[in-house]
Amino acid sequence: MAKLDVKDKDPFAHADDKPKDDITILGFISRAAYRYFRLIVIIYLFYAAIYYFVFGESILDQLNF
Repeated sequence: MAKLDVKDKDPFAHADDKPKDDITILGFISRAAYRYFRLIVIIYLFYAAIYYFVFGESILDQLNF
């Protein structure tokens, strides 16, 4: 095995430094909400396309839109 090249011998030398991505709780929640909302929309569009090709009509036709 090759020897690891470790320049910083003390892994806790910079433990007190401020995190690089210091966000608030609201920022964390809004990022998570955006990420999961985007995922739900993509999955819905995928299922809507399958439904359209299988049944020949839009899902929205069932809702009278």
